[in-house]
Amino acid sequence: MPDTKEWTLIFYLASDNPLAISIVSQLKAIKAAGFHPEANVIVQFDPFVEGVPTHIFDINLINKIQNHGAPNIGFEPDDPFVRDLIDDKLWRDEKTRNNEDVRDVLKRLVSSYNPPIPPNGRSNSAPGARELSPRQSLDNFLRFCCDKYPARHYMVFILGHGVVVGNDVFLFDEHAERHALTLNDIGELLRDFTMQVKAQGSSFELLGFHSCSVSSLEVAYELRDTAKYMLASQGTSFVGSWPYRQMLIRIFNDLVRYGREMTPEQIKQIAIRLAYYIIYNATDFLLAGYSSDICLTNLSLAETLRPSLKRLVETLLAGLDDDLCRHLIILAHWRSQSFFQEMYTDLFDFCFCLIEEKEKLKDSSNELLQHLAAACNDVIHALKQEQKNESRREADQPIDEKLIICSAFAGPESQYSHGVSVYFPWSEPSIDSNVMENYAAYAFSRLDSPSWFDFLEKYFKTTLRESSATERGDGASIKKTEIAELREDRLSLIFAQSRLHTTDGLADKTSPKDPMDKTSPKDPTGGDCDCPSIKNFAKDTRPRKERRQAPAKAAMQLSDYFFFTEF
Repeated sequence: MPDTKEWTLIFYLASDNPLAISIVSQLKAIKAAGFHPEANVIVQFDPFVEGVPTHIFDINLINKIQNHGAPNIGFEPDDPFVRDLIDDKLWRDEKTRNNEDVRDVLKRLVSSYNPPIPPNGRSNSAPGARELSPRQSLDNFLRFCCDKYPARHYMVFILGHGVVVGNDVFLFDEHAERHALTLNDIGELLRDFTMQVKAQGSSFELLGFHSCSVSSLEVAYELRDTAKYMLASQGTSFVGSWPYRQMLIRIFNDLVRYGREMTPEQIKQIAIRLAYYIIYNATDFLLAGYSSDICLTNLSLAETLRPSLKRLVETLLAGLDDDLCRHLIILAHWRSQSFFQEMYTDLFDFCFCLIEEKEKLKDSSNELLQHLAAACNDVIHALKQEQKNESRREADQPIDEKLIICSAFAGPESQYSHGVSVYFPWSEPSIDSNVMENYAAYAFSRLDSPSWFDFLEKYFKTTLRESSATERGDGASIKKTEIAELREDRLSLIFAQSRLHTTDGLADKTSPKDPMDKTSPKDPTGGDCDCPSIKNFAKDTRPRKERRQAPAKAAMQLSDYFFFTEF
């Protein structure tokens, strides 16, 4: 039985797509962080090139052995040597030129070398075997890390493509038989992992999603009984934007500072610092014109939002039947912070904009509108107010905690973000995409009635504009011949059938490279979109004629966290 360490830090780099080339630099950053004997750092990397196997690394494995239990954090600052990951790869039954197992040769050459055998990345060992599905692959890897690298505390970082809420396409792998994970899949896998961790008396502290648009209420509700904290972005998350070397060095330094058996408050402070490092590192992407955001959420407090959210949904549903309220809901939706082609809206900012628009009315005596503003206030307070937790009275652990512990942004496109979004597109997704059917199965939709799902269904119906013929009032007055009606019907059927190919159901496709496969502009695998936003957000607050010469005072939008530099 392997020794139980203080930390096992798990990195699942799902890069069997064009991300793979960029992820190599992330692997090297993890390696360059050095090591601490009380921290296991285990990485799975799935390359893109067909035939190249999935790799699992025990980072700095041989360096740890040769350093005889002493830490080496960040290696020597004046040592220019570039370290690779060949020594860290875990081998199964691969053979050398002399037909010896690579493992056996390493055992002979390196004293005390005896790492565990990693899981197979394919369905079987036969030549040409298909890769495991993302679900099976992630499940095998998490079980392997828990079984073979026991620790008191676990962190899991998942990097990969996909927009999971609504689309249900996450960690897309075109070489696997089943190409992607759904949100329900993620919940089931991480609950199983959490139970396995708890069974050994340990705790799952932090779940980091280095992926686009994961910081949402739907994800928080689905994972509320898994990790204590979740670190994720509402908008775009770029490869390279998470500084893994500095993040690991932070954890290693805290192991030196605090030793074994870290307290809950110390772990919370580590999580907060990791969020700071990510947003500080991401500011350099502003040089390329890209904004970014990050949020640290207390998943264990997701339930505290339920009463306020249910009241908001009830008042929104009633408001859609009132002309004034419905117009203000649409206006708040338009004005509020949105992400990924207007699919997601920051819940805090939506409520804030709705209250703000209500206050602008000269006559705000509409009772329903007052109820709606009060419900929005409740949600705002529930998202960021401190929650009493009388069961946690450790000397170092505050009994007051918040659902959104900290959130930060860099750049104009994310300047109104407050950390957590909800799925809120402008129009109803195609029936053939199964988006709404999938959404109805989320815990976020099942826990309460009415739910946000109910609001979306009514919103799509009540805000739908009538056809042009109906608006003109001439739809019934034009008498069509049977031939004209048949032509109209055939054209309508052709359009309806073409929408079968604009679905988001890539998870079930067996040949995504088929040239006949049509894809929607809303790329479900998280690809870039250069379509213009409907938002009119301020980018430079100086007068236009002064922008080239005037000082940059208040010109760029940055969250307050950029003024706290002590880490």
